[in-house]
Amino acid sequence: MGNEQKRKPNTNFSRLLCILLCTTFIVVCLTGCTIPKSDINNFDNTGFYANLKADANSPIGKKAASYDGRIYYLSSELGTQGIYSMDTAGKDMKLEIPVEDIRSINVRDDGIYYSGFAGIKENASGPFHQFRLLIRKNGEAKVADYLKNVGYPNDWPITDGNVWDSYISDNGAVVICFAEVGGYRQLQMREVASFLNGDVVSANDYEVLNKNTAIHYASFNQYIFEVGHLDGLYFLPDYFSYPDYTEEFLSLCLSVIDLNSKDHVVKMLTGSYLGYNDDDANFLRWFCRGSSDGFILASVHGLEKYDVASNTVSDIVTFDQPENVYAQIDCGDYFLVFTELLRKTYDLDYHHSKVLKQTRALAESLYRVDPETGAKQVLLTLEKENAFLYADAKTAVTGGGKTISINDIAGDKAVLRRTIEIEHNIVDYANKTDTAGGWLFLYRFNEKTQRDELIEKVYIGS
Repeated sequence: MGNEQKRKPNTNFSRLLCILLCTTFIVVCLTGCTIPKSDINNFDNTGFYANLKADANSPIGKKAASYDGRIYYLSSELGTQGIYSMDTAGKDMKLEIPVEDIRSINVRDDGIYYSGFAGIKENASGPFHQFRLLIRKNGEAKVADYLKNVGYPNDWPITDGNVWDSYISDNGAVVICFAEVGGYRQLQMREVASFLNGDVVSANDYEVLNKNTAIHYASFNQYIFEVGHLDGLYFLPDYFSYPDYTEEFLSLCLSVIDLNSKDHVVKMLTGSYLGYNDDDANFLRWFCRGSSDGFILASVHGLEKYDVASNTVSDIVTFDQPENVYAQIDCGDYFLVFTELLRKTYDLDYHHSKVLKQTRALAESLYRVDPETGAKQVLLTLEKENAFLYADAKTAVTGGGKTISINDIAGDKAVLRRTIEIEHNIVDYANKTDTAGGWLFLYRFNEKTQRDELIEKVYIGS
């Protein structure tokens, strides 16, 4: 009898807990969910991320890039955190620029452009790490803050000035993606601004290719679709068609493609954000390939083709949830398409993962897709806690545990060629990877220093 009484629930406590939870819910609803969230300013530690590249020698990266026979990457190997360079053999190491952390890097003929840590700032949600577009020109020791030297309006609607990513065209246009916290729900947002000749470009100064017929549907994707053009660059924002829209930024711009680039660069400006909207049939799109005649587009739900002359969107290939597209690589005659198998839907799994701090996908798969016929062939499927780290037309590099696997994907199925054992687990919530010049760089977010730190680098081959 005594034991049964001990197991009996405390009904008064249960009622009190229920009242407190209900009261909290009502207060949050009545205040429009505006209670500041202390972790909302955390943009840099939101889950494992691998920066997949089609070109091992790309001068653009998140943490690493290759240029003119040297590799540039974030490190502290000589005792100071900053951007280092080394030759392709991993020798002749130099500290190029001291900086606590970077979110992106672009090595160009005239210097190094990077999104670099610039100090601790504060907004309505508390302190945050601010990054700026910083430039170190060749032959100069001084680092310049780009936004301090251009027409940056005093009444700028992007209040934090927190740079997430950037792209610099050969024509001199500069595109900056900002990481902001705002809205009545205090959400993380991405907004993009463009600069020509040092002046910010208003949204109504972009040429909108399909301005008068903005809503385009594919059979699986009902999201509003508009393409904006500016000096050879094409943009896919949330949408342009605001009445009398004169703001200097593009809301939720997912992708920028530069048709004038010799490398035909497709730049994803929002990092790991994949573009899920509130409706099950609405998926924001990003660029895969482009020409003056049209574009091939992707969303989490598949690939589509946009024809400029007919102003229509048609399906190429689709994937059914909970399998979702997260990246693609253009190999000319075909695309390599990367998918992740989620627990239910992209939206639920994304938010679920942020709460529990776990890697999101139950599995990842690599497909070869013919953009003309839509035929798809699965080349390789990875189990949970494994991820794709690099791929090109011949090779797919994967990681799981402390093992890196080099796979030949030239045929109909992937063939494991060799493995590399390293000292650290690769796929972890706090980790991210980048590749450059045949090297793979593994970073881990340090909670104490609040920055990404290189924990291992390994040669994986060209």
